[in-house]
Amino acid sequence: MPVGVRDLVSVALGTALGLAALIAGAPAQAQESAATYPSRPITFLVGFAAGGPTDVIARAVAAPLADELGKPVVVENRPGGGGSTAALALSRAAPDGYTLGSFDVALVVGPSLVAGATYDPIKDFRPIVVSARTPLSFVGANTLPAKTVGEVIALAKAKPDDLKLAHSGVGSPPHLGAVAFLQATATKMTLVPYRGAAPAIQDIVAGHVGLLFTAPSTSIALGRDGKVRILGVTGHQRMKSMPEVPTLRESGVDMGGLDANQWFGVAAPAGTPDYVVARINAAVNKVLKDAALQEKIGKLEFTVAGGTPEEAAALGRSQAEFWRKTLAAIGIKPE
Repeated sequence: MPVGVRDLVSVALGTALGLAALIAGAPAQAQESAATYPSRPITFLVGFAAGGPTDVIARAVAAPLADELGKPVVVENRPGGGGSTAALALSRAAPDGYTLGSFDVALVVGPSLVAGATYDPIKDFRPIVVSARTPLSFVGANTLPAKTVGEVIALAKAKPDDLKLAHSGVGSPPHLGAVAFLQATATKMTLVPYRGAAPAIQDIVAGHVGLLFTAPSTSIALGRDGKVRILGVTGHQRMKSMPEVPTLRESGVDMGGLDANQWFGVAAPAGTPDYVVARINAAVNKVLKDAALQEKIGKLEFTVAGGTPEEAAALGRSQAEFWRKTLAAIGIKPE
C-alpha cells in the first residue's frame, strides 16, 4: 500500500476509534458528574446591590451551603433592571449547576414591568427551593412631617406628587410595595428608582427621599437607633423585633398579594440536570434547618421556608400570574 494511502487509513482509523471511545465513555462521564457534583465553585447571582434583602438571604445561605457541598459558593451581585439583569444572565448561563440565582418575586414579575426583560419567567428557569420569607417595612425619613401611615396618606392627598417614594428597581418587591400602596390608598407620589435597597435606605437616612418599602433586614437597626421611622409592616402580624409598629392592615391599607409577604429562593437555568436540582434542594433544605441560621435571619424578621422544587415552581407560576393580571388591571406596562 502506498505510504500516502496508508497514512490516510491510519488517521481515519484513529479518528473512528477515538469517536467510539468517546461515545462509549459518555454514560460513564455523565454518571461521574452526578456522583461528584459539585467539583468546583458555584456562583449565586443576585439581581440587587449588596446589603439588600435578596443579598442578605443569599449570603446567609451561601456560607453554610458551601460547607455542606464541600465547594465554595460565591455570591455575585449584578444589580440593574429591577433584578432583570441577573435574571437574564441566569437564563443564558450553562445549565450545569455552577451558576444559580438567588431570586425573589422580581424574577417572575420582571417581564411584566421591564421592557428589556426578554426572558420567560416560567420556561427559562428551573426553580429549586423557596428559602425564606419576610414582610416589607414601610420606612419614613425623620425629616418627613408625617409620622404615621394615616398622616402619610393625608399628606399625599393634600400635596400630590410632593412626596418621594424610593424603590430598588422596577419589578423589585419595594417597587411592588410602592405600587400596591399607591393603588390601595388612591394617592400619588414621585417614584425614585435605585440600584438596590441599601443605597435607597441611605438616602432615606440622609433625608433625600421621604419614603421606602424595604425588608426589615435593611431597616430594623436604623429604626431602633432612631435614624429612620418605621411606619408599618405588611402581613397579618406585627414584627417580633418591633411589636410597637402596626401592620398596614391595622392602618386601614389592604396591600393585596403583598400581605402574603415577599419570598426568596434558588433557581437554575432551564435544562439543568435533575441530579443538580436534587442535590441543591437537599442541601439548602438541610441548611435551613440549622438553628443558628434560623436565629441569625430571625433577628432580621426572615423566616425559613424550604420544600420541594415542585412547590417552588408552583409558587413562581402563581405569583407570575397574579402580578401579570394585577399590573395589567391598573394599567402598568413594561417600560
